[in-house]
Amino acid sequence: MTNLLSQDEISQLLDEINDGFTEPKDVRTADTRRIRIYDFRRPDKFSKNHIRAISTMHDHFSELLQTSLSALLRCDFHLTVASVDQLPYVEFIRSISPPTTLSLVEMSPLKGNVVIEIDQRISSCMIDRLSGGSGESTKFQHELSKDEKALMREAITSVCL
Repeated sequence: MTNLLSQDEISQLLDEINDGFTEPKDVRTADTRRIRIYDFRRPDKFSKNHIRAISTMHDHFSELLQTSLSALLRCDFHLTVASVDQLPYVEFIRSISPPTTLSLVEMSPLKGNVVIEIDQRISSCMIDRLSGGSGESTKFQHELSKDEKALMREAITSVCL
């Protein structure tokens, strides 16, 4: 909360200081906030309570996503949250086995973006199902074609909006 003084109040205070009625207080200009060192190699930005809250949000999101994917693919689709951990971005990137589908999704009204990673085996089954197949893809791992990328983009956009 900031207190604003009028010009008359400022003049009155200055007059009292000049007349000796009031002693000026020692004004500290140093920043009293504590600076905490953060180690980017070992992330600990979130407390255990935050991790629990994030885990609950992921559980709820997976339920909504399960419903959306079941409707989109016209089949039973089951999702579970395996774990919620915080790790450096480099470790996350190293844990992804190529080829994979990586999507950057804006989750408005929230600020920022979300990275969604879909394993190649799952995206192959989704593409097969979206193309009218049974969803039992036997394709070997390969980079997605232009048409397959368009199908995945459309699927991710439709379930994340």
